[in-house]
Amino acid sequence: MNNQRAIVNINNIFMSLLEEEEEEDNMLECLMLKKKRKSTKPVFLMREQEGFFEKLIKGHLVNDEKLFREFFRLNLKQFNFVLSLVKNDISSVPYNRVQQPITPEEKLALTLR
Repeated sequence: MNNQRAIVNINNIFMSLLEEEEEEDNMLECLMLKKKRKSTKPVFLMREQEGFFEKLIKGHLVNDEKLFREFFRLNLKQFNFVLSLVKNDISSVPYNRVQQPITPEEKLALTLR
């Protein structure tokens, strides 16, 4: 009778260990599953053609020195000089999530504004 109880206890211990191991495996599997990325909104997809920098700065202000100076409080030559000083520090390289990072020119324009 004692042998049967010992066998039952051992079986219970093994079952508990197996259940714990299965729970750990399930937790690891959940952690390892890739999370779905949110889709990019259309407004961000059109940034290069219709964004603030493209339309306002490149489209209008670059051609009008007086408006450029009023907008940034720098003339175009000064803007380009400041850009040459900080360009390496504010440049970003593309990576998986951001294929087309904001250009140094855009960053400087936003900072000055």
